[in-house]
Amino acid sequence: MTIRRRGLYATLATITLLLPGSTALAQASVATAPPTVAAVAPEPISNLPIVAIDLTDPDATKNQLSYLNASKDNSVGATVNLVDGSNAAYAIVDAPATIKGRGNSTWTKAKKPYQIKFKTAAGPLGMESARTWVLLADYSDPSFMRNKLSYDLARAVNLAYSPESRFVDVKINDVDGEHVLGNYLLTEKTEVGPTRVNLTDPQANLVELDQNYGTAEPFYFTTATSKRIFTLKDAPGGVNATLTADQAAGWASTKAYLNSLETALYAPTPDWTKISSMIDVDSFVKYYFVHEVAENYDFNRSSMYFYRNGPSDTLHAGPVWDFDLSLGNFTAQAWGGDPSSDYVKTTTFLRSNTHSWFEQLMRNPQFVARANALYTSTVRPQVNAMKAQIDSLSPVLSASATRDFEIWSGSRSNPTTFSNGVTALKAWTASRVGYLAQAYGSSLPTFRFAAHLASIGWQPTVSGGMIAGTTGESRRMEALRFQVVNTALTGGVQGNAYVQSLGWMGYGATNAVVGTTGRSLRLEAVQLRLTGALATNFDLAYRVHVQNVGWMPWVKNGATTGTTGRSLRIEAIQIRLLDKTP
Repeated sequence: MTIRRRGLYATLATITLLLPGSTALAQASVATAPPTVAAVAPEPISNLPIVAIDLTDPDATKNQLSYLNASKDNSVGATVNLVDGSNAAYAIVDAPATIKGRGNSTWTKAKKPYQIKFKTAAGPLGMESARTWVLLADYSDPSFMRNKLSYDLARAVNLAYSPESRFVDVKINDVDGEHVLGNYLLTEKTEVGPTRVNLTDPQANLVELDQNYGTAEPFYFTTATSKRIFTLKDAPGGVNATLTADQAAGWASTKAYLNSLETALYAPTPDWTKISSMIDVDSFVKYYFVHEVAENYDFNRSSMYFYRNGPSDTLHAGPVWDFDLSLGNFTAQAWGGDPSSDYVKTTTFLRSNTHSWFEQLMRNPQFVARANALYTSTVRPQVNAMKAQIDSLSPVLSASATRDFEIWSGSRSNPTTFSNGVTALKAWTASRVGYLAQAYGSSLPTFRFAAHLASIGWQPTVSGGMIAGTTGESRRMEALRFQVVNTALTGGVQGNAYVQSLGWMGYGATNAVVGTTGRSLRLEAVQLRLTGALATNFDLAYRVHVQNVGWMPWVKNGATTGTTGRSLRIEAIQIRLLDKTP
């Protein structure tokens, strides 16, 4: 294997790459400057492959890590070497490249993420060949695993173009010497390309929903209905300051398409035939589950990608991106900390300024039924495997992670240890897997309910796990109604309501309206239960949001939630159907 030069002034070199299964080295040779120091191989940092980056820009003033880190727009010429001690076939030697910073909030951290762009396409560590790669710092994730687990889950459920990734150690050599930066996740960049998001129509678009930073992009617009910001992230040929005629036509087509889709999604009575003709339903279901499993903090705010392969194509969800703040990395429910939370389909109640496409989709019983079917056939086996993946990754990462904590211990705002980080991740994931097994599956009926509110009347019907009513509007709930579909089992929902001036009204008939309408009387407490075979197989769990109290604890199967004798209105309710024997 050719060994690398430690020199800092060679700007052109030879890239030597042996692909998996190949019997010969593939080389792309260009002129090289003579080495300035003796050739040495990169010293390993741990048992992981090492990416060693020499800053070799022709402008010698740039060849400092401090310059690279001063702005994510600072691009520096470099020579990249990759050594995998367990597989010499994966060596990348003296590959000319450029390196620059990347990220938004992650760029503000002490440990920086980077983008490497090779002059000649490379396939590091057996991944598909491309020019641009990303080094994710995972600085906010004490387990270092959250991005990797989520990307691998997306790949395992066959969500198209989900990023491939490998763990590596990184060091950067500049004019001042060697800087060991610690553990990174080397991953594919989300971009258009033959080995990335393979869009072939000249008017194809890759777009990103980015409510946080979208207005800084050169091409963005705000949708008419949801008022969310979408950016043109990439297109065939690459997006530059000026769009080509085809790119401009494709962007105009996509903007109109997104507005049309939102009109259908947010209709009081959605037309599923229309909606399903405009989206790749299975990609949306899989995308939903990757984020729902992870309870991704960034979901519905930024890093949400969608694509169309030209004006005649439907809209596809994906690829997934940015999961370091997921899988219980926060403790607050609104930030994804509760492993038994219904997260994606309730985020507009849990957090402000979020995007609600998936809440609108979950109002459609057809989408819910498809989600339940795919969870059993495709998603659940891969979710269940996550616990074992954590166990297998832990010893592989241990030495590298321990070193990383040593390097960055003085700058971490929430210091812990790798071991504690893994323990917390594993416990949260185990709880999450258990809850999802109860909440989704092909045997689960589709439960639907609606609330009648003061000054509004009946709201649009929502599905199990969602929230009906309002919070923060001081608006009373007056009645509820229920429906159970997609099942051959007998039974339904019975309810008993404690109503202003009336007290307990008593249980009515199955699926009868609970409470009153047209009398301006508030619901103050409810008891809900299943009947028939449904009661044998499932639990009905529910909680209410009460005036001056907020959300009350979950109860189930006829227990009381709300208050009596206090004249406090129920303002919102969340109800979910759970499998007793998942």
